[in-house]
Amino acid sequence: MKIAYLGTSAAEGIPALFCHCDVCKYARKYKGKNIRTRSQVLIDDTILIDFGPDTYMHSLQYDISLADIYHCLITHTHDDHLYLEDLRARRRSRANLDLGTPTLTVYGGRGVKKVLKPDDNGFVTKDKSIFYQPVYDYSPFYIEDKYEIIPISSIHNTTNPLVYVIRKDDSVFLYAHDTDVLSEESLLYLNLNNIRFDAISLDCTEGIKHIDYPGHMNFERMKIMCDLMRKYNLIDLNTKIIANHFSHNGLISYDDAVIKGNELGYIISYDGMILNI
Repeated sequence: MKIAYLGTSAAEGIPALFCHCDVCKYARKYKGKNIRTRSQVLIDDTILIDFGPDTYMHSLQYDISLADIYHCLITHTHDDHLYLEDLRARRRSRANLDLGTPTLTVYGGRGVKKVLKPDDNGFVTKDKSIFYQPVYDYSPFYIEDKYEIIPISSIHNTTNPLVYVIRKDDSVFLYAHDTDVLSEESLLYLNLNNIRFDAISLDCTEGIKHIDYPGHMNFERMKIMCDLMRKYNLIDLNTKIIANHFSHNGLISYDDAVIKGNELGYIISYDGMILNI
């Protein structure tokens, strides 16, 4: 399984649009991997996860024909993960798709349905160019008969937020962003279903900043999450652990995060990173 990290930041991007903080000043000065766009990944050039406001730029930067992507998993409805105006650009009044081009299927929970407002048949657009497929916590489904997707309830301040387990053949990947440490109910479910991860991508929005509020993680909470996953036999020494979805408010640049990641045994994501598992 090839996992392409198209964007790796939280909602503001790094550097943030209007900011004088040290992290943003550093990113503007040194650029490179310190520059982060809003989080999005592409699995095997086939499945997008999230459709944020930087999707168009990602398509240009990484030579992705969005017209040829037919599956998009949405984690939750905050607009850095579901930017509806650009998604609507697939309507045939705006897009001249080749005859026979498949419909784009957008998968998500109850909150996503409220935003997309599909008709009774599930179509988001009158021309049937976009289809909404409801998904449910702990209810596996398949994409193209080779990707098993398991939505897992996450902890975030929005309606029915989800993280996703993606399994292809013997490769198993967890994409868990905009969430706090997963509940023991979720971890027990994964344990009872004999899920063993080759790679886990965890929220690190708050970096080295101490936080008391729920809904995001930092390096401290990532460690708690990893310890719990070891307790439930979900990861082992061979599992790749990726810290991702960084905010400038987390008080750490990419360059400094790599030093921290080396101490903890984590891979620090960056825009354009390719992970093969």
